[in-house]
Amino acid sequence: MKEETDGGVPGCKPLLTDESILRGIIDGSFIPAFVIDRNHCVLHWNRALEEISKIPAASVIGTNEHWRAFYGEPRPCMADLLVDGALSAIPRWYAGKFRESSLIPEAFEAVDFFPALGEGGRWLRFTATLIRNDRGEIAGAVETLEDITEQKLAEEALRESQQRLYQILEGSPIAAFVIDRDHQVIFWNRALEELSRIRADDIVGTDEHWRAFYAQKRPCMADLIIEKKLHEIRRWYAGKGAPSKLLKEAFEATDFFPDLGEGGRWLRFTAAAIRNSQGEMVGAVENLEDITDQKKAETSLLESEQRLHSTLQGSTIPTFVIGRDHRVLFWNRALEELSRIPAKEVIGTNQQWRAFYNGERPTMADLLVGGDIREVARWYKGKYSKSKLLKDAFEATDFFPSLADGTWVRFTATVIRNTGGEVIGALETLEDITERKRSEIALQKAHDELEQRVEERTVDLLQFSESLKREIVERKEAEQKLRKRERELKRKTNSLQEVNTAMKVLLDQREQDRREVEEMILNNVKELLAPYLEKLKKTKLSEVQAAHVRVLETNLDNIISPFLKNLHAKHLNLTPKEIRVASLIKEGRTTKEIADLLGMSVAAVEFHRNNIRKKLGLRNKKANLVSHLASM
Repeated sequence: MKEETDGGVPGCKPLLTDESILRGIIDGSFIPAFVIDRNHCVLHWNRALEEISKIPAASVIGTNEHWRAFYGEPRPCMADLLVDGALSAIPRWYAGKFRESSLIPEAFEAVDFFPALGEGGRWLRFTATLIRNDRGEIAGAVETLEDITEQKLAEEALRESQQRLYQILEGSPIAAFVIDRDHQVIFWNRALEELSRIRADDIVGTDEHWRAFYAQKRPCMADLIIEKKLHEIRRWYAGKGAPSKLLKEAFEATDFFPDLGEGGRWLRFTAAAIRNSQGEMVGAVENLEDITDQKKAETSLLESEQRLHSTLQGSTIPTFVIGRDHRVLFWNRALEELSRIPAKEVIGTNQQWRAFYNGERPTMADLLVGGDIREVARWYKGKYSKSKLLKDAFEATDFFPSLADGTWVRFTATVIRNTGGEVIGALETLEDITERKRSEIALQKAHDELEQRVEERTVDLLQFSESLKREIVERKEAEQKLRKRERELKRKTNSLQEVNTAMKVLLDQREQDRREVEEMILNNVKELLAPYLEKLKKTKLSEVQAAHVRVLETNLDNIISPFLKNLHAKHLNLTPKEIRVASLIKEGRTTKEIADLLGMSVAAVEFHRNNIRKKLGLRNKKANLVSHLASM
């Protein structure tokens, strides 16, 4: 380095025995660096710094204008502050950006953005350290700089990516939580807060995520994924889950959780491993979908189907049902008796024709499922008609020599549609009218014989007139019996329609019962919990206990009041902590009381109050925050 001459002009005195060695080390380094003496005169400005600053060494060495490389106007660099011994001034110029070096004594490190450096500015990590002479006096300082712009951009991109993922998960209607490889909860979204009634603030940072689903501690599926205990997954979720068909290292399951919510909930949940860019497992995510309503609907549908099955199975009318693929879905006992074919032989097959024909051919139900009405006319020409009672239904009468010992059958086929109106199958009912047909045939035969006898025995007409009258009376009685049987059949049809009406009434009553249960729960909270809470408040309680009772009372009110729900709906940008502070402000709590209840400093409560006023649009207004919150 140089010392001042008699004329006061800064000079340089070698810091090392051979200054060229020092210059060679600095200039040959790929790390940008400069050296100043104790008078802030630049002694060295290496090639790497020339490259990054675009300032030639010749234009800066011997001056104190090294600031030009980094700032738009004169100000001290870190090296200047060390040379002056102004360590107390470092926080002023590098607040929140510096720290003392853990490797080099009398050295400080910092990271900062320099908008005037290069095109668009650069991020630098820089270190300044003192240089002392043989006597231990400060002789100058060296400052090295590392361009970390690419690293900063990558970190920023990663943060943005993480923020987008966080927003996606947080805004998702599917409940989800994430744990790290130490089983600590690092994310708990709003949907899961609603489902579990456990706030994210109370669970993030702990390993107690099991509390949302179980009465006592046990591993969740995400825990087993992290531990790679696949056999344990099968043990804990036997018959309820399987490896995911869509995601690698993921399992999905469906289970009932009796401790979740009121009366328990059905959940469909999926847990998957989370790996970093090196392929290392860093955590696991578990998504949970509440399918309770779906399960209840499935149960109701199953019960409805069971009732319908029991009704059809117990019916004396032979009946079978086929699906859209023409396979038999139902074959009742009456048809088993009529056809002498057990249901187990035909259900699941398309061999319903065996009951009626010697060879394979379509039944009327098959023709309706096929949708070609012209085929009905082809197969049942002169034997069928469109039903006058049922839409999309046809009826016919035919003789089936292969059915029992030969049977006359009146049969009706109608399509079955789903809620979307699509044909999903057909139902066919059959009525054995053999006796009626035999009576009609016998009557016709008697009539024919009578006509023949009249023609042959005209002379005996008077003699047989009384006998003929009796036969006519018997014929009328037979016709009356037939009409009576037809009326009975109509009554049975009406009875089936009444059963359907009764089923609809039962479903309506079930919906009414559900609403009454909801009202009962609300009344129980008010009548069974609130009185005891009032009694507890009247007992001798310590100040802390009294405060806890007040918080308990507030939370109980919140359960049955729309305040927090309205606050969420209208101001989704409030944080969970701000919502808790707002709740206590609404009660009329002072700042100090809120700080004591939430374990926060008074300054922190004031900070949250200001944020709440800002987010509610009350900033710089004279509106009272307590009154505003109470009106919501």
